[in-house]
Amino acid sequence: MSVGAFVKTTVTRWLTSNLRINIKRRFAELRRRLAGRDHEILYFHRADDPYCQLMVQALPDLAARFRVKIRPLVVERLPADMYPDPARYEAYSILDASRLARLYGLGFPERAVVPDRFSVGMANRYLASVQDDPNFLRIAEEVGAALWRLDVAGVKRLCASAGIEETVLAENEKRLRTLGHYASAALYYEGEFYIGLDRMDHLEMRLNRLGLGDGEVHFELTRLWRHTLKTVDKSVAGRTVEVFFSVRSPYSYLGLQMIAEFAELSGVRLKLKPVLPMLMRGMKVPLAKRRYILMDTVREAQLEHIPFGRIMDPLGYATRRAMAIGFSLLQEDQRHETNTALAFFKAFTRGVWAEGIDGTTDKGLERILVKAGLPASKLRGALPEDVWRKQAESNQNELFLAGSWGVPTFRAGGETLWGQDRLWAVIEALRTN
Repeated sequence: MSVGAFVKTTVTRWLTSNLRINIKRRFAELRRRLAGRDHEILYFHRADDPYCQLMVQALPDLAARFRVKIRPLVVERLPADMYPDPARYEAYSILDASRLARLYGLGFPERAVVPDRFSVGMANRYLASVQDDPNFLRIAEEVGAALWRLDVAGVKRLCASAGIEETVLAENEKRLRTLGHYASAALYYEGEFYIGLDRMDHLEMRLNRLGLGDGEVHFELTRLWRHTLKTVDKSVAGRTVEVFFSVRSPYSYLGLQMIAEFAELSGVRLKLKPVLPMLMRGMKVPLAKRRYILMDTVREAQLEHIPFGRIMDPLGYATRRAMAIGFSLLQEDQRHETNTALAFFKAFTRGVWAEGIDGTTDKGLERILVKAGLPASKLRGALPEDVWRKQAESNQNELFLAGSWGVPTFRAGGETLWGQDRLWAVIEALRTN
C-alpha cells in the first residue's frame, strides 16, 4: 500500500470509529450543559413530505417516553441539487410511506397521489405560523390528513388563519442548511441527524444511553426481517429478487451483505444488476449529502454488525476494474448456474469499504478474489470496457423504468424497493404478490 493510500484509510478509519463518534457526542453534551440548554430535538417538517405525515403520528410516542423537548421547524424549499431525480423520488416516497404506515399501524392513504400545490403552500404557511404551538404535532397531522386525501376545502378550512410566513420558512430552511442537512422529516439532536422513521431507533438508543428514556426501542420494526423469515411461506424459496447496486455506494455494500444473508435464509434467487455510480455518469453528489451518507452508513453498519470504516474509495479506475471482473463472472454464472459474481461483489465492496484494499491494483484485486473463494486467475478474464459498459447502461435503464434512480434497489414481486433497509418490504412483496 502506498503512503497516500495508508494515510487515506487511516483517516477514514478514525472518522468512522466509535471512539471519535463517542468523543464528539460527549463534547456535544458538554457544550449543551455549559450553554444551559435543555435536551431538545429539532424536527424539520414539510406538509407535502409523506414521511412527515408519518413522523407527526410517531413523535408523540417519543415525546412521552423521553425527557426531551421536540421543537418543530417548518420548511418548504429544499436544495434541488440534493435530489438527482425529484419526480421519481416524489412518486416513490408516497408508495414507500404507505408501506411504512402499514408496518407501524399509522394513518396514510393507500392510493395517495401528489397533493394540490395551492393546498401545500397554504398548509406550509399555516403550520409555520403555529410551529411554536404545544399541539403542533396534532395540528400537523390533521392538516396533513386533509392534504393527502386531496381535501382542498378541508385544507382551506383548517388553514384559514394562515398569514404570510415566508420569513419563518426561510429562517428554518437556512438553519437546516447551516446544521448540515437537506431533507425534511429530519430530527436533529446535538450534532447528528436522524431521517424519518427508519432512523428513529438510532436516536432512541442514544437518548437511552444518556439516561433520558425508558430503555426501550419502539422504532426498529424495519430491522426485524430476520425474525419474520421464520414464518415465510415455503413458496418464497426459488423466487427471484433483482438487485441493482453500485460498488461505489456504501449503502450498496451493506445491502449486498444483507441480501446475500436474506437469500441464504429464505432460498430466494438473486439476479445482480450492477450500475455505474452517479459521479461516473456525470451527476453530482453535494458535500453535505456525502457527509451524511458516510456517517449514516457508520451507524447502520454497527447496528447490523457489518465491518465498515477502512475506506479506499473505488471511484474511477477501481470501479471500472470491478465491473469488468464482475460482469465476466455474471456471464460464467449464467452458463454454469453458479454464484461467483455475488461472492466477488461482496468481497470487493467489503474490501474497499471495510478493509482498505486498493481495487486499482492487480495485487489488491487478487486479494479480493481469494477472499471471495475464487482463483486469482479470474483477473485475466475481465471483460473489455465497451462490453461491460453496455450491460451496465442497460441495467441503469431498467432501474429507471422500474421507477427508481438510486442504489441499492430491489425488485421483488413486481415491486420496486429502494434502500438497504427495505428487506422487510422485500419479504412483504414476495408474500403478497
